[in-house]
Amino acid sequence: MTALEALRKGPERASTERPRRWGLTSVPIPSRRMGSVPFVLVLGVFLAVGMVGLLLLNTALQEQGFAVQNRQKEAAQLGYRVAELQSQVTEARSSTRLAVEATKLGMVPNPYPVYLTLPNGQVVGNPTSISGYEIPDVRYRTPDELAALAQKAADAEAKRIADLAAKAKAAKEAKAKAAEEKKKAEAEAKAKAKAKADAKKAAEEAAKKKTGKKNGTDR
Repeated sequence: MTALEALRKGPERASTERPRRWGLTSVPIPSRRMGSVPFVLVLGVFLAVGMVGLLLLNTALQEQGFAVQNRQKEAAQLGYRVAELQSQVTEARSSTRLAVEATKLGMVPNPYPVYLTLPNGQVVGNPTSISGYEIPDVRYRTPDELAALAQKAADAEAKRIADLAAKAKAAKEAKAKAAEEKKKAEAEAKAKAKAKADAKKAAEEAAKKKTGKKNGTDR
C-alpha cells in the first residue's frame, strides 16, 4: 500500500482538502562560518614555517659562503708557502749555494780537479795540492761575510757623506770668515782713509790760518 492509495480511500476527506502537489523543494545549506577559521590558522602556520625555513636557509648559505672564503684564503696562503719552499729548495740545489756551503767547510776552488769513477773507484787525473789562492777572482762568500761587506760598504758610504758634509761646512765657514775679514778690512781702510782725509783737511785749515796770520802781520 502506498501513500497515494491511502488518500484515495477516503472520499469525504478528498472532497474537503486540496490535493497536495509533489515536487522539488530548496533545502537550506548549513552555514560553515566556523570552518574557515581553522583553515586560516593552518595557512598562517604554513606561511610562518616557510618564512622561518627561508631564513634558516639564507643563514646557512651565508655561513657556507664565509667558510668557502676562509678556505680560499688558507689555500692561497698555503700556495704562497709552497712557492717559497720550492724557491728555497731550488736555491739550495744551485751550484752557487753548494759553493757557499763548501766555503763554510773550508774548501777552496781547485783549478786541477780530478774525477772519481764509480763503482770501481778509479781516479782520473793527477791530484795536486793547492794553497787556495790559485784562483783569486773566484771567492764564494757566506751570507755572514756578504752582510759584513754590505755593512762595511754602508759605513764607508756614511763616512764619505759625513766627510763631504764636514768639508762643505768648513768651506762655508771659511767663506763666511773671509767675507767677514774682507768687510773688516774694508771698514779699516775706510776708517784710515777718513782719518787721513780729516788730517789733510786739518792741515790745510792750519796752513790757511797760518797764512792769514802772516798776512795780517805784514800789514
